[in-house]
Amino acid sequence: MLIKKTINLNHLKIIGLLISLSLPLKVKANQYHPTEKVTILKVNNGQEVLVELKGEGRAIRLACIQAPLSEQKPWAKQAKDMLITELKKGSEVEMELRSRDVYGRIVARLIQGKEDLGAKLIRRGKVFFYDGYLGDCQNLDYKKLEKQAKNLRKGVWSVENGIERPWNLIELGGKTREP
Repeated sequence: MLIKKTINLNHLKIIGLLISLSLPLKVKANQYHPTEKVTILKVNNGQEVLVELKGEGRAIRLACIQAPLSEQKPWAKQAKDMLITELKKGSEVEMELRSRDVYGRIVARLIQGKEDLGAKLIRRGKVFFYDGYLGDCQNLDYKKLEKQAKNLRKGVWSVENGIERPWNLIELGGKTREP
C-alpha cells in the first residue's frame, strides 16, 4: 500500500479515532470524514440520538451544536421535538463521523437525504452553533446559519440576543454533564 508523503495531522487523528472506536466505517472518494448508514432507535434530547450501528446501540452527539438544557423551557423540548419529527424510529440516515467525546459518544453529523440535521436545527433556531471541542466544525456553515436565524428572530433568538447559552449555565452551575 502506498502512502502519500503529505499526510496531514488531521488525517492521522481520524485514523487513530477509527481504530479506537473499532468501527469499520467507510470513507467515500474525496471525502474527509468517514460515513456509515445508521438506523434511528431513539431521540434522547435536542442533540443526542441513539442509533443502531453494526448491530449495536450507540449514542451519537450531533457535532457542532449545543441544544438548550432541559431546564431551559420550552426551548429544550422544542429542539428535542424537532429531532423526533425529523428522525422517525427505524429510519436510516447517513452518519458522518467527526469525533468522540469524553462521555464515549460518537460525535457526528446526521444526513437525511441530502439534508444536514444539525444545520436544519440551527436554521430554525432550535439549537446554538457550538464549535467548542466537538466535531471539527471549520468546514460547516453553521455560524452563518445561526446568524440568519438570529436576524429572523427564530426559536431561541425570539428572545432579545437569544436565551442564556447552555455552556454558560453548565459552567456557572458546576454541571459536568450535558442534557
